[in-house]
Amino acid sequence: MLANREQELLLEIASGSEPAFRELFQAYRRKLFTYIFKTTSSREIAEDTVQEIFLKLWSVRKTLPAIGNMNAYLHRMAHNYAYQGFRRLAKETLLLDHLSKQEEGYTRSPVQELQSKEVAAYIQGLVDRLTPQQRKVFLLSREDGLKQEEIASRLNISISTVKKHMVDALAFLREEIRQNYSLYATALIVVHQL
Repeated sequence: MLANREQELLLEIASGSEPAFRELFQAYRRKLFTYIFKTTSSREIAEDTVQEIFLKLWSVRKTLPAIGNMNAYLHRMAHNYAYQGFRRLAKETLLLDHLSKQEEGYTRSPVQELQSKEVAAYIQGLVDRLTPQQRKVFLLSREDGLKQEEIASRLNISISTVKKHMVDALAFLREEIRQNYSLYATALIVVHQL
């Protein structure tokens, strides 16, 4: 993209132009996807990360004209988002490992049992607050262990719709849990059990 056209686009986007934003998206989408895919080796993470980056850009669109080098800026965002994704994945892997050790014979104290039940009830209440379609997708994934393709087939919707419902459901659950529980790890373990 030409540097002077890019600055015009950023000014248009800052004033709320969706066509200009689409043009910027089209200009950088593939490059970002390729970088993130090479970094993570996951199409799903790459697709989700590109979406997150552009959602973030739209939310801060009024500040975009101050960016001197959009390519470098987006590259840095992609790097940071991929790093955050790895950290989140590492945390979840450690929690799941901890959970499997608990299931192998670790006995929880009565206080831990009570806390776990309280958190489980809280999370079930959150799941009940999801939209009907998000709830169906979430429960088919978490309770029935179905893959995205199987969920799409069962609900007669596209795989991308399944992904969107799952991303939205998990984002809602994580945000609510973060706001209401200091023991985020405990809540994540219970979410995994749902």
